Amino acid sequence: MTCVDAIAPQSMKLLQRIPALPGPFRSFADAEIEQSIPQRFEQQARAFGDRPAVVDEHRRYDYRSLNETANRLARAIVARSGNAPEPVVLLFDHGADVLAAILAVLKAGKFYVVLDPRYPADRLSYMLDDCGARLVVADAGNAELARQLCGASAALLGFDDVDPRLPATDLGSYPAPDSLAMILYTSGSTGRPKGVMHSHGNVLVDVRNFTNGWGITERDRWVLATSISFANSVRTIYGALLNGSAVYPFDVRKGGFGKLAAWLRDHDITIIRNVPTFFRNFMATLGEAESFPAIRVLSLGGEPMLRDDLAYFNRHFASHCVLSHAFGPTECLTVCWALIPHGTTTAEGKLPIGHSLRDKDVLLLDASRRRVDDGEIGEIAVRSRHISPGYWRDTERTQQAFMPDPDGSDARVYLTGDFGRRDPAGYLVHEGRRDFQVKVRGFRVEVSEIENALRGIPGIRDAVVVGRETGAGDSRLIAYYVASATPPIVASQLRERLARGLPDYMIPSLFIAMDAIPQTPNGKTDRLRLPLPVADRRSDRSPAAAASAIESEVAAMWSDILGVANIGGGDSFLDLGGDSLQAARLAARVAARFGVELPVSVLFEIGTVAHMAATIAATSSTSAADDRDSGVAIAGAGARPSDVAH
Repeated sequence: MTCVDAIAPQSMKLLQRIPALPGPFRSFADAEIEQSIPQRFEQQARAFGDRPAVVDEHRRYDYRSLNETANRLARAIVARSGNAPEPVVLLFDHGADVLAAILAVLKAGKFYVVLDPRYPADRLSYMLDDCGARLVVADAGNAELARQLCGASAALLGFDDVDPRLPATDLGSYPAPDSLAMILYTSGSTGRPKGVMHSHGNVLVDVRNFTNGWGITERDRWVLATSISFANSVRTIYGALLNGSAVYPFDVRKGGFGKLAAWLRDHDITIIRNVPTFFRNFMATLGEAESFPAIRVLSLGGEPMLRDDLAYFNRHFASHCVLSHAFGPTECLTVCWALIPHGTTTAEGKLPIGHSLRDKDVLLLDASRRRVDDGEIGEIAVRSRHISPGYWRDTERTQQAFMPDPDGSDARVYLTGDFGRRDPAGYLVHEGRRDFQVKVRGFRVEVSEIENALRGIPGIRDAVVVGRETGAGDSRLIAYYVASATPPIVASQLRERLARGLPDYMIPSLFIAMDAIPQTPNGKTDRLRLPLPVADRRSDRSPAAAASAIESEVAAMWSDILGVANIGGGDSFLDLGGDSLQAARLAARVAARFGVELPVSVLFEIGTVAHMAATIAATSSTSAADDRDSGVAIAGAGARPSDVAH
């Protein structure tokens, strides 16, 4: 182990690799990169046919049935659109079926674009039109939405409508390793999402590094709790399915953090990968003694990790568990990680992101794209033969972000826009961004896309959006706007209008009205002069006395989780800046206090403190009446649902 002297000489050490679970470990050979994703998957299906591949609360696929389902769907896709390479859009709920659909698209020789059905219809329509897909595959729950999106431009294939009599054998033809496998849409600086392309070979390089670095085997079980439309999911899906291990999809927006904790324990999950903001919100819902004894790898990336995250790791995870702090933009997949053993402490606020992985070389460049000296801060540039070919149908933006290797090799260089430095031990430390891009809950957000949406709202003359770090290490979006309408437009109206075209993570948590946006002498926006939000945020309302004890407790919960004082019955969760992760924390708190399970989606529909309190009271009364009728004793107000005797 190597000591990181610059951070904590007494305790901070990094591992080179993570031991596998007991039993034989098969390393991922370099030669295995020279194939397609379906070829590697079919090898696992032959070797582990009866082992679980994907399991959610409704469906269980073993490797044999997953492969056969994908083969039938692949033949249906070829029958509809031939076998020429082209994009196929997938519109599915978070679960097992979408993984079968992904494999089917790749087996058919095409590349996939996963769209999140919870996105606004306008955004979905744009991405469907931008990628130019002629075929959309959807599950039954999203068939109507898919029909509306397809219109006359694309055909719809229902996942559940595939003829079960189609042959279930492998198709036998495979794309080349450098063929496109996927387009991943991220926020775009032009005001529209941009599509990041990746090949089969890029994914296999990523999987090789995970397999050999983490000791992945068929005995591992991964939880998939991130949106399948984002790069974070790529590591989980293929890290599992290309190694014979199992994926357990879990939708936190439906189940909440309380059920996630049970899901991890009930299924003996061994690997969990997510972003630090998700992790912090999840950890905040746990009791002091709660732990996850089966988890051996906790991987966090996409945002800076803080000292408190390390404390959570040491408190709730077993001594054999290793923390992987990773860095990797969507354009590069995983670039580097630091493998941190349990029990590590640090005196510093930031944790390193380690050394670059095989076939991914990190350069630190100055403004003239020359390498900086050791210890100096420079832009992180990734040099590799295995990074994205660029942005779908956007040559100009590709040329701006990618460049030839300055040393003359056939590798390419991606300019990440992130700053970094190497500490005295040679480990890379992230030092922020050079532009107006912000990471929110692990999602990359170009604030110009939100600004353009705000300026398009009638009654808004100008707008600026910035990202501000909270005391907890999270980033939140703050919108400063100048209204031209009379009466002035208010935050709830702005939020409602933005929600028509932007996903929830791109909706600012705070809106600040301005008489004018400050400018520099040359007429540019002066972001440094934008006023900081007050540290002690307060509701704009003057709350009346709580109508009940439950309402009073709910208001206190909201205040604690949202960091807003003076909350009353008429305050709205969304208007106070609440997001889906905070809603999941609130749901867990309500379940623990009142024994009432409220889905995260319901929290957004309820809207106000008063409505939530009334829902809790009504649900509690109904449950009590049902239990009295059946002769079952119910838990007291302070008991957890799991404490009820059966």
